[in-house]
Amino acid sequence: MKRFRNILVSLDTRHEDQSILKLAAKVAHDDQAKLTLVDVVPPMSWMTRLLVPDHEHIEQLMKDEKQQQLDSMAGSLRDAGLKVETKVLSGKTSTEIIREVLRKRHDLVMRVSKGSDSRRKGTFGTTGWRLLRECPCTVQLVTSAHSKPTHMLACVDTATDHVDDAKLNEEILDLARTIANRDSTRLSIIHAWTIDGERLLDGRMPRGEYEQMKRSREEHVEKLFNQFLQPHGFSSNDARVSMLKGDAINVIPNFTQTENVDLVVMGTIGRSGAAGLLIGNTAEQILDSIECSVAAVKPADFVSPIKTGDYVAASQEPTSS
Repeated sequence: MKRFRNILVSLDTRHEDQSILKLAAKVAHDDQAKLTLVDVVPPMSWMTRLLVPDHEHIEQLMKDEKQQQLDSMAGSLRDAGLKVETKVLSGKTSTEIIREVLRKRHDLVMRVSKGSDSRRKGTFGTTGWRLLRECPCTVQLVTSAHSKPTHMLACVDTATDHVDDAKLNEEILDLARTIANRDSTRLSIIHAWTIDGERLLDGRMPRGEYEQMKRSREEHVEKLFNQFLQPHGFSSNDARVSMLKGDAINVIPNFTQTENVDLVVMGTIGRSGAAGLLIGNTAEQILDSIECSVAAVKPADFVSPIKTGDYVAASQEPTSS
């Protein structure tokens, strides 16, 4: 079972709805993890700095206000027995969150999927996208409508023989099963598969040969899929398991819609298929097509392009108890 030990919760204290905090508190309670509640003060524009003589004082007031709100939120969690730190960071939200993850070795970041001020179309905002791409630990982005999932989808790709993909598949299923057990959530497992060069081959090969090739490919994919599933107590014949032919870019969004999935668990870096969704246009189209929460798992060798930076300049010292 996947256990988190050091969770960062990205909050926007300007808003009253903090349902993400309730979810994070449950995870921390069940895993006996430490919580760090974080809000970020964005940098003032150069025009503001030029025109407002006391802009540094105003910025400090904003930090103090956010710190007070975070401490208020933390109080009830501490009363419930949780270990909680609070911290206000300054700078670009995604960058400062990632820097904090690197500094403090957080193993999970939780955040709403899209900020109220976001102008980006789709389910995920700009900060969410950057965390998915660049944050070195697991990222869970939660939509307001799906703060507590009822049907979760684990996306795996067992059609390759790469060791990194195999490890990532294990991480994906482990996390999905942990969430399913914790929240009494229905779990489905999906593997989308295709035939390399199918569009070129179909219609150019004798129909009998093409159908035989298709059957052979399907049998091979199913064999590899079952080799992965069986140690975990599943098989391709289970009602909870789907091996669907088609591009992941179409199969996964369609499945989430028709089956009312409200949380997708998947990998973010891989070589192909569902274990590598966040590569180029495939990722953009899949995540722009789904309307539910996502938990994105990172491989052990993932290296963030963001550097730690100056700790003192980036944040205030944490308060804890």
